[in-house]
Amino acid sequence: MTSLSGKKLLILAGSPHEVDLVRRAKELGVYTIVTDYYNLEISPAKKLADEYWDISWSDIDVLEKKCKEAGINGITAGYSEIIVDCLIQLCNRLGLPCYITKEQLEITRDKILFKEECRKNGVPVIKEYPDPDAVDSYPVIVKPVDRAGSIGISVANNKEELAKAYDYAMEMSLCKKVIIEDFITKGTKFDVVYAISNGEIAIIGTTDTVNAKDNGTEKVVQSAWLTPSKYHNLFLEQADSSLRKMIRSMGITEGLIFFSGFADGESFAFFETGYRLPGGHLYKYGKACGMPDCQDIFIYHALTGNTNGIDLSLKTGEDLKGITLNFYAKAGTFSHFKGTEEIEKLPQCHYMLPMCYKGKVCEDDKAILVKLAMVHLYDTDPETIKVAADRTYQLLEAVDTEGHDMIFDRIDTEIIKTWWD
Repeated sequence: MTSLSGKKLLILAGSPHEVDLVRRAKELGVYTIVTDYYNLEISPAKKLADEYWDISWSDIDVLEKKCKEAGINGITAGYSEIIVDCLIQLCNRLGLPCYITKEQLEITRDKILFKEECRKNGVPVIKEYPDPDAVDSYPVIVKPVDRAGSIGISVANNKEELAKAYDYAMEMSLCKKVIIEDFITKGTKFDVVYAISNGEIAIIGTTDTVNAKDNGTEKVVQSAWLTPSKYHNLFLEQADSSLRKMIRSMGITEGLIFFSGFADGESFAFFETGYRLPGGHLYKYGKACGMPDCQDIFIYHALTGNTNGIDLSLKTGEDLKGITLNFYAKAGTFSHFKGTEEIEKLPQCHYMLPMCYKGKVCEDDKAILVKLAMVHLYDTDPETIKVAADRTYQLLEAVDTEGHDMIFDRIDTEIIKTWWD
């Protein structure tokens, strides 16, 4: 592939999510620059980058001028539709390659437009209600149509809760539109992540969600993701072809796109998507299975305008199984972690991402809690994964300023042993 040595890549945002993106770009010989207005504690990717700017990724005018002065060769971003929107604007102004268009972003970040696109391509979707007065069955889940990462989400069990949830979702929506859907209680939340390079589409992985024990209808806390989904083969039979058709119909030729829905063992219904680097970092699973590092798609396209040479057909580890353990916070003020170094030494640990910083005030009055960390554990043997998960739970502590462990939930790891039977 084309050498990237010495090319300058600007990465919008320096949160813990971007740390691995910076690391990978540097491995490819790229000169990395990270920009946002946060300090190094909140934006650790800045510390790893070759250079950083204290300029907000949303300050397009200032960044345009700075990019011209610095001789930036390409720009990339991930993990947030708001930041990707800024990426599109900045690339357009500078005449630089961008993997996504404004039209594609609108479909993938607007949950209503997304469901319309699904229907056009035969992708099944979850029932929604046009307004609060139309709701005739509870519980329902209420969301801003244009926010991802579980921002602004609430579950309502009655008319009073619905009114409160609707106001909260409207407050968090940038375009001031809200969607109300049936809250699925009997299915398993299912996700699939696709990589697309030069028009070639490949599945990175499918996952099933294990919710927190204390979720009820008050919280939406996903304590773990198991991959591949136990419904993986059924998905290939029922929904894969229609989702591929949808990807092609949207003109998508580069990047990563994920689809979220529910599976009940007989059928699937989808409710949202994201055309960007996903926060679950499932590309780590793909890489462990023999695929290229799919972050390369974003890096190469930003710097060269194409991804020729990235072969997505290399996946070899079909028997590899895994779990991503998510750690969410109880109420308190975060102080520090214990056990992270020991966890990273576990043979099954392929990724450890601490996501909280000292002094972060964590509240528990919303459906979504503050995420503290995630750990990816992979092996071909479910029993070995269970043992590694138990060890991870024993080792990891997220300590608050009072000296208490802040972790909201730990799953019953016994389910790992039989999940794929």
